[in-house]
This record gives sequence, structure tokens and C-alpha cells, in this order.
Amino acid sequence: MFPNTLTVSINGADVVLTKILEQNYSGEYFAKISTSGEVRLRIRHSKTKATATKMAMDRHNVEIISSSYATALTDAYDIKSYFVIEGPPRYMNSTVNAHGLFALAIASSDAFLNQLLNWES
Repeated sequence: MFPNTLTVSINGADVVLTKILEQNYSGEYFAKISTSGEVRLRIRHSKTKATATKMAMDRHNVEIISSSYATALTDAYDIKSYFVIEGPPRYMNSTVNAHGLFALAIASSDAFLNQLLNWES
């Protein structure tokens, strides 16, 4: 079980999010950022059943939404980032793909993410 608080870095500042909901294999964390906005982090888990042509799958999703409130000079907006790890339950103890992808995004000192945001492929 995740703790009651999670700390994430938003715009270079550590933000402590507090768990506000936990039910049905999901959780939601929240932090208000003074009067300028808020941050929500959601964790969800789900399963799909096996069919004649597909194996059963476990799906794990983490989503973070940073919301800025409207002011006299700016509109309100959200920035959403998320990742999904999905695969057959008997193989889910291997996080090789996720670990490699996250390491690529982090090890490049954000160059990979910046290139992505510049529509490079």
C-alpha cells in the first residue's frame, strides 16, 4: 500500500500530496498550491479477462494533473502526464520495459522529454 503522502517535484518545487481517496484498487492524492492552482495524482489498477485470442492482462496507471487557476491575466489550464504498465499477470513482476523507458527519460537530463515536446520522433 502506498503511504498517505507522496512528494513530487512540480516546476522545481517539492509538493506534498495527501491521499484523499482509496477504493476499488485506486487512490487519489491532492495538494493545493496557494491560490494559484492544485495538483492531483491518481493511481488505478484494473484487469482484463482472457478471451479465445488474448491473454488476461493487468493494467497499472499513474496520472498526475497540475492545474493552474485563471487570473485576470491568464486562462485556467491543466497539464497532464501519465504512464501505463500493462501485461499478462504472470509476467508483471518484470518491469524491464518501464524501468528502461523511465531511465531514458531521466538519464538524458530531460533532453528526451524536451525533444518529445518539440514533436521529434
